[in-house]
Amino acid sequence: MKKSLCCLLAILLLAGCAPKEPVTDATAAQIGGAVIDAQPEEFWATLHSLFADQDPEGLSAYLSTAYGLPREAWVDGLAVYSEGMAAGEVAVIRLADGWNKDEAVQALWDYIDGRLIDFTGYAPEEAALVEDALVLEQGRWLLLAICPDPEAAESAFRSFFETAGQTVRNPGGGGHDKVEMTLYDTGPVVDAYRSGDTSALSELDQAVLNACVQAMDEVLTADMPPAEQELAIHDWMIDHAAYDETEALPHNQHPYGLLVEGQAICIGYANTFQLFMDLLDIPCITVVSDTHAWNQVQLDGEWYGVDVTWDDPMGSYEDVPAAGEKAHHIYFNVTSDFLRENRHEWNADGVPEATGTRYAWRPS
Repeated sequence: MKKSLCCLLAILLLAGCAPKEPVTDATAAQIGGAVIDAQPEEFWATLHSLFADQDPEGLSAYLSTAYGLPREAWVDGLAVYSEGMAAGEVAVIRLADGWNKDEAVQALWDYIDGRLIDFTGYAPEEAALVEDALVLEQGRWLLLAICPDPEAAESAFRSFFETAGQTVRNPGGGGHDKVEMTLYDTGPVVDAYRSGDTSALSELDQAVLNACVQAMDEVLTADMPPAEQELAIHDWMIDHAAYDETEALPHNQHPYGLLVEGQAICIGYANTFQLFMDLLDIPCITVVSDTHAWNQVQLDGEWYGVDVTWDDPMGSYEDVPAAGEKAHHIYFNVTSDFLRENRHEWNADGVPEATGTRYAWRPS
């Protein structure tokens, strides 16, 4: 029977493990400068630059022509690009309030698709650069990066953002309520699934198993490799459930809350993801800190970090897209270093270091 490796005893934590809207006081020029500085010198030495504060008309013309973003779509921006038969490009854009972020993100990916066509068959090294392109979101900020080191670009971009200083919600409204965060024992459900004998299951666990089987039948196929199964379950959970913003529902830590009632807090997301991985025989652990919980999976011998909770933003985020879109894979199969850089803290004893990165999205 598999057990979550970290913190097998219940842990007390402050309520509020959902991500808050990212904010920054930096300008597009500062963020873009850091992203470019994180790249090899031979990359940025030949780039042409347009800044909102230096050449707003030139930047406006470029963003409109290249990305299809009119002047009213943004309030700050930077575009740095190579000319001729070179694909290198970095753009940092702060969208105007009210502008549809999904459409802006799609416009950037459409641009990348076009650049890939430009270089495929003519400049294979540049085409490979475009294939690894990134489009990232932090609140109303967007990053487009076609560069030699996408991970360094991502790290530099995200380093400018911190969560908004909002009070943690709790049902009593009087300070920070403490709740007990308990790991779920997946063993009985997994044993019943494999044996076909459900007679020993509680009514709650029977409902959990039924919901898991229905979900797996819906999104998995017999020929799916483990990595595709993991992605399908991750996306199904995001489409199926919502974060319990009251943090008061009785089953919000139990897979029953997410699977049957459709709401959970972070430990509920992590417990449910752990259960699915155990049912699929994909090595997985649950990592619990003082204030949050997430998972790590092992694929082809390498560990990856997965935070389904933070990939499922709450309704306070504007224009929340469906699970199958790019915005919901920021914390999917990432490294431990990336999680540390993004407000995840934990006791590393007994927790393997996640060193692998498998992005769920590339230009189609």
